[in-house]
Amino acid sequence: MPKVTGEIQAAFAVRSGVTQLVHKYHASPLKIAKTFRYENDTFTGDQPMEQLGVYMMDCSPGLMSGDHYEMNVRLEEGARVFLTNQSFTKVHPSLGEQGSTQRQSLHVEAGALLEYIPEPLMLYKDAQFFSETEVHLAPGAACIFSDVLCPGRTQRGEIFQYLRYTNRMKVWYGTELIYYQNQRIEPEDMQLTAPGSWEQETHLGNLYIFSDQLGQKHLDGLLTCLEKINDIKQVRVGASLTYKHGIIVTAMGRHAWQLQHVLAQAWHDLRRSLLALTPLMVNK
Repeated sequence: MPKVTGEIQAAFAVRSGVTQLVHKYHASPLKIAKTFRYENDTFTGDQPMEQLGVYMMDCSPGLMSGDHYEMNVRLEEGARVFLTNQSFTKVHPSLGEQGSTQRQSLHVEAGALLEYIPEPLMLYKDAQFFSETEVHLAPGAACIFSDVLCPGRTQRGEIFQYLRYTNRMKVWYGTELIYYQNQRIEPEDMQLTAPGSWEQETHLGNLYIFSDQLGQKHLDGLLTCLEKINDIKQVRVGASLTYKHGIIVTAMGRHAWQLQHVLAQAWHDLRRSLLALTPLMVNK
């Protein structure tokens, strides 16, 4: 395991009827910048549902060669958290075979809700990046998170000039592994612009939704929602059920903001159909 160069640990629990940050630890350059409180309106006429918003920040220019970030987030029973960061995650060029790495561990206990919507990931020319995410869900928990991958600093002509991108993800429901992803992109050795591959697209985004309450009706409603925005925003997008307790939305386009818009619409639709909550309006 590489030496940790930045770390965040955070635990959330319900105290006096509201979600609170009950434990935190951060090691520079990562830190928890601030927390703030949302009141979610519901479509059922019930009282607004409270939720704690959390901003993370990176005080450095980004991940340098050899850097390793660790993030461990735990939500106790009934806690509700929206988690994001302040800006793009930037991965700088690697030195030789020494790339940058990141490990994220998310634990969501019974009845808890974690919505993790970070800003996009940008891989500079000659960057190598390995990311590993593990999600642990208890019965009745819900987790929604996203990722958007940029091909480089496109205004500088850096399109698919990074060396390697590896993204591994595991989702556990209790002791059962219900989702596993192992993605590896090496632009120099892959014909990404070939028909049936990326073709003219340059950016990739995903929205992952996991809950034991998900079913076919949620997917049907989501597909109807996506059909209304697909042609307008000129992206390719699709959605499907996973093996168990999950829906994945995947979008491809030529701009990060396009994918963020489409994934946000999908997120808002799932909030309505799964959680009976209005869209969470996030200002940055």
